[in-house]
Amino acid sequence: MRPKLQDFQKILFFFIFLIKTVQPSWWYLGLISSSQTDFPSEPHKEEDVDCSNFKFLAPRQKELCSKEAQLHKVIGEGAKRGIAECQNQFSNRRWNCSTFNTTDVFGKVLQLKTRETAYIYAIQSAGIMYAVTRACARGDLERCGCDTKVRQKDTNGQFEWGGCSENTRYGGKFSKEFVDTNEHRTSEDGLMNLWNNEAGRKATKSQMDLLCKCHGVSGSCSVKICWKKLKNFQAIGKALKDKFDGASLVRFIKNKRKLKRINRDMKKPTKKDLVYLHESPDFCNQNPNYGSLGTQGRKCNKTSFGLDGCTLMCCGRGYYTIIKEIKEDCDCKFVWCCRVDCKRCTQVVEENYCN
Repeated sequence: MRPKLQDFQKILFFFIFLIKTVQPSWWYLGLISSSQTDFPSEPHKEEDVDCSNFKFLAPRQKELCSKEAQLHKVIGEGAKRGIAECQNQFSNRRWNCSTFNTTDVFGKVLQLKTRETAYIYAIQSAGIMYAVTRACARGDLERCGCDTKVRQKDTNGQFEWGGCSENTRYGGKFSKEFVDTNEHRTSEDGLMNLWNNEAGRKATKSQMDLLCKCHGVSGSCSVKICWKKLKNFQAIGKALKDKFDGASLVRFIKNKRKLKRINRDMKKPTKKDLVYLHESPDFCNQNPNYGSLGTQGRKCNKTSFGLDGCTLMCCGRGYYTIIKEIKEDCDCKFVWCCRVDCKRCTQVVEENYCN
């Protein structure tokens, strides 16, 4: 008996939904990078790590990862840094960048295509660019080093280029090739992800300091040597958090395969901005359908009128207070020779949690 058309359509729909739901990602390297069971430990050699064994990597990503022995560690460091910074920036929000021990790392929130998804893609793209750029400067990677092209820039006689300027050009190129490889450039999801990946890289490139050191007789600054270095990653996370708060709602123009602002009255997004396709839920309650853990049991600040305040964090459900006594060393004095004597002081701490 031949299968009915309706049965075939049901099977096809389930298969499409499964593909959309399961999104294995290189981000998973950020969760397993510190696990001794997933990476070889002593006395194994670095050559023992075969990126082709990582099933959560796309074929092109496996190829890129295999080019150098240290790359799997650098990529893992970038992914881990991105996850940690996302959780740092959103620690006082209802959605606090929750992760799950799955290969898509962030769970079903990724299916919503909201501004949260936009931030995730941007910070992870920035994370790998940052990690690769730093690894180049440290000499951990064979195919890159310091940025020599920056020395061609005119300094107007104010200083001389020297030291090791960090090579964001190479870091950005690797991030683009590695991170963007699995995205479809003709779908709304793919275009949104590509846009936010690039915004993450642009944010990283914008967060650089010019560091200088003086040379001269008796401490004079007759010669000033300068180089460029990335700021700490928290500065990049903060810059992208600002972009998150001002992210642009866009729509997919199917016949042109482009993203455009939802209406002309809204600000036109630049390539430095984050974009999203759908508005966010309130994340007040636990909802497995879109990966919300809710805010029940979350710590809140009862004196704050901001998003970390108990009124907004607890979504109007109220909160409860726990009083704790914490004992700690205080009034410490150095006694010759050679010890430190301290008193034990008790501090009363009030903590508030959402109902």
